[in-house]
Amino acid sequence: MSRCTKSPLGDLGAKTQYIMKKTLALFSLATLPFYAFRHPPGDGKSPQAVADKIYINGKIITVNASNAVAQAVAVQGGKILDVGSTADISKLKGANTVVVDLGGKTVIPGFIDGHSHFMGLGRAKTANVAAPPVGPVKNIADLVAELQKHKADRKIADGEWISGFGYDVDQLAEKRHPTKEDLDGAFPNNPVVITHVSGHMAVANSAALKAAGIDRNTKDPAGGMIVRKTGTNEPEGLLQEKAQGLIRGKGDSKPATLDDQINDLKDQQTFYASHGITTAQDGSTSFESLQLLKKAAERNALFIDIETLPSYGIIDKVLGNPDFKYGVLDNHLKLNGFKFVSDGSPQGKTAFFGKPYLTKVPGCDNIECKGFPVTTQEQFNAAVKKGFENNIQVFVHCNGDAAIDMYLTAIEAANRDLKTTSTARRPVVIHSQFVRADQLDQYKKLGLVPSFFTNHTFFWGDVHVQNLGQDRAFYSSPLKSALKRNIPFTNHTDYGVTPVNHLFLLWSSVNRQSRSGKTIGPEERVTPIEGLRALTINGAYQYFEEKTKGSIEKGKLADLVVLSDNPLTIDPLKIKDIVVLETIKEGQTVFKR
Repeated sequence: MSRCTKSPLGDLGAKTQYIMKKTLALFSLATLPFYAFRHPPGDGKSPQAVADKIYINGKIITVNASNAVAQAVAVQGGKILDVGSTADISKLKGANTVVVDLGGKTVIPGFIDGHSHFMGLGRAKTANVAAPPVGPVKNIADLVAELQKHKADRKIADGEWISGFGYDVDQLAEKRHPTKEDLDGAFPNNPVVITHVSGHMAVANSAALKAAGIDRNTKDPAGGMIVRKTGTNEPEGLLQEKAQGLIRGKGDSKPATLDDQINDLKDQQTFYASHGITTAQDGSTSFESLQLLKKAAERNALFIDIETLPSYGIIDKVLGNPDFKYGVLDNHLKLNGFKFVSDGSPQGKTAFFGKPYLTKVPGCDNIECKGFPVTTQEQFNAAVKKGFENNIQVFVHCNGDAAIDMYLTAIEAANRDLKTTSTARRPVVIHSQFVRADQLDQYKKLGLVPSFFTNHTFFWGDVHVQNLGQDRAFYSSPLKSALKRNIPFTNHTDYGVTPVNHLFLLWSSVNRQSRSGKTIGPEERVTPIEGLRALTINGAYQYFEEKTKGSIEKGKLADLVVLSDNPLTIDPLKIKDIVVLETIKEGQTVFKR
């Protein structure tokens, strides 16, 4: 040994060193088989782990910072062990490792739902009165026929309530809302309520109005409107925004058992998983739904992650309940924020704009019909301030630019009053459809996260051009403009307003093609990888979970989706035709086609 090289055994005497060396050598030989079994040969620096399962020979779209595409991914203990080439990942194979040959198929991170209504259960109990391609209704006669068919199929007796969901006035041949008289002839003895596809208005027949106590003397509730027959106070059947609250719940039947409800939850999770969703959102969760989800989590009955946004109306009740804790993902359930609603629907003409609609608005007889807010600025300010004070993420429904102005004012007021900053709080603007360019600049400054809704460009793009003009319509859900400002954004379906299909949603963000085939805002189209990031890693960012999910990277949850084709290389117009073959949540298959 050189004088300048110190023995790793220290300054012991030569005899002592000799004995220790022999002992260590004998120990190493005796323990080698056991050590080697536990720690297979690796790079000589650290023991090499063994995968539970490896997926090889695929196209692994990682959605990491460089948008790398790999060939294989290894999973261990519900997390991603490593990502790389088939040759490298195959080295992680052990005696019990399951090997899946993808045969060239594409794998992406699990979709993360930017906004929907997961707890919209029991749709089988509601008639589908939507227009194609979601439903069969093309005119009011079709709508009535679907309600009659629903009554017959479900053997609904006279006197019982009948409900329908999804009618779209802009797709009806008559180009008007149904009236109570349209429903009365077929249903003289049943209260009937049909909800607009936006969820922001409903039509009730005479029996339903009578059962709810709504007549010519009933006043409009704050934030809502009972639309009247022209020149009179007589309700015509249409109830806008918070006026729906006068009738909702009147026809509720006897509640299902807890087991029935949990089975419904399992079915709903499978439905979401069938579209590749591994993290779902329930926007505006009721207290009853929150209690049900908590019980389901305690029973280990949740197998995808559910992000709940309790309605702002129950926030004090939630905050005062020791059973609920914000910001913790436990057994696949997390209270992530609260939802506050500021305005209505653009296609329903109740969204709040700074400039008027260009077509006639139901219930508005002047030329300055701009929609209306469903809250006051003072209430808005108080809601945002409460979220900041309690360190709760604020999610606000804003469609029109005037509603967005109210949100920005409330954010700035909370920052000022509490001497804080919103930039690290990630307040979310749900829909954010008709944001202006100057408002996007404010988003960047204040740290707001827009959750856009590009499905509108297909379902109502033509309608928006007619109602709002080309400039406003073409700037709806301006993903590319947000990208240019480095604003992280998500995209969503708002299910059940539009189908929960996230590949269709990706298609809409890439193509922005309307029902008529027109491109609604060509400058706002994004590339497939940009659109995919909005549905994966950006979704994780929205929920403060980007360190644990949203991309296929070492150490993150093994939330994966196997697709029938590659959305990055297929003809962009065919993205909507891609099929989810398998959905994997934390290494476990939760759906397989």
